[in-house]
Amino acid sequence: MSQPIQYLDISENIPCQRCKTETAVLVSRKEKFCKGCFLRFIRGKQRKQMQDEKYKVKYGKNEQNAPKQKVLLTLSCGISSLVLVDVMASLLKEQYDMHKGKQGFELVVLNIDEYELKALDRSTKDVLKQLVECFKPINFTYKILSLESYVLDQSLLEKIVLNGDFTAYSQYINHDKKYTLSELLSLCPNKSSLEDLLTIIYDELILRTAYLESCETILYGHSMTRIANEIIALTVKGRGSSIYQTVSDHTVKFRNKDFKIMFPLRDVLFAEILAYSKLSELDKFAVESTKPVSKITKNMTIRDLTTNYFNQLDATGYASTASTVVKTGDKLGAPKFEEESSICQVCGTEIHQDPKDWLRRITVNKSAPLETEEEKEYAEQYKKASSLIEESNGSQHKTPINICYGCTVTISGIKNESGFIWPIKNTENDEEREILNEYILTDDEDDE
Repeated sequence: MSQPIQYLDISENIPCQRCKTETAVLVSRKEKFCKGCFLRFIRGKQRKQMQDEKYKVKYGKNEQNAPKQKVLLTLSCGISSLVLVDVMASLLKEQYDMHKGKQGFELVVLNIDEYELKALDRSTKDVLKQLVECFKPINFTYKILSLESYVLDQSLLEKIVLNGDFTAYSQYINHDKKYTLSELLSLCPNKSSLEDLLTIIYDELILRTAYLESCETILYGHSMTRIANEIIALTVKGRGSSIYQTVSDHTVKFRNKDFKIMFPLRDVLFAEILAYSKLSELDKFAVESTKPVSKITKNMTIRDLTTNYFNQLDATGYASTASTVVKTGDKLGAPKFEEESSICQVCGTEIHQDPKDWLRRITVNKSAPLETEEEKEYAEQYKKASSLIEESNGSQHKTPINICYGCTVTISGIKNESGFIWPIKNTENDEEREILNEYILTDDEDDE
């Protein structure tokens, strides 16, 4: 099997199959491309995804009747998101040149600060400043948001307890102590649980920012390979019901407002993303984690394992497997149940079928019969210890909460005596605009 991208020796002067004039530099999808034609080929994938009139420059009555669209682009400063910024900037540059300085939409770039969490090799603030200079005269704004803003409203924090019968309860906690996000995440039983909760946090913060910035469209830089990776990972984590939202463009409702979620690079392989970055010299902007990734399988997260799987497929010439996985995921629509659905109060996903009933049917909660005197003695000690814990917990008011299967798996390893402290999703807090602004670490307005 051939590699997804094959670089050519330019000294051989092989002509580009597109323009027929320039020298080809690589082969992708069995076609020889020069640098310019390959960049246009990848940019064309984004253009295909965003052909709607609302992203185009308007004149006359159309300009007056339809306010300019605001688009939020999520930037991690990884290769894929940097390529998406470059692709979007090229579109805005085309509009700027063709329409005498006009842009069809306003671009807001959001970076969630992961400097300490992932031990990044440099600050993303410096990178964003460089990008602003690099893409002039294109005008876009940027925001850098602290992860701590997820727990900005401490009154929402409650202790979540998962019983042996998979019933979840929340208990009031003393709010004299102010909890940090790091303290909450330290309760995670393993790396995969931590990874899952961070995904919940990122999704929530992105939607909050889109709401506060009045953006109607949210762009993710996921490649086809990344989307295939997510499909496998979500299946393993017990979040298969949300696959349809990960695979294709869709609309989500947040605080009674609709947001269009788009993946403009969903038809592009990660190997092609790397080639685009190399040809466009975007690698110099990439920010990487200095934390070593474990090579021991049991110490890897679910996403680490799925990423390694697709990396091996790329290396052995089976990159097209990602396309097959994505096409299969495309066939999965939203779950259809006649019963009224509820919302998970941990992650906010829709619960179409209560997972407790299914879990009770497939699990064995009764212990084996006690045979020796030693076993009976240990059993009595356990009962006494358990009764003390239950007595302590029973003195506090318990409120039943809805929790999805994925979150049940994520927090099931946490010991009940320590509990799991997390913001409970209830009614929306309309006062968060003022509080969230306190957690914006920086934006382009600060640099003026």
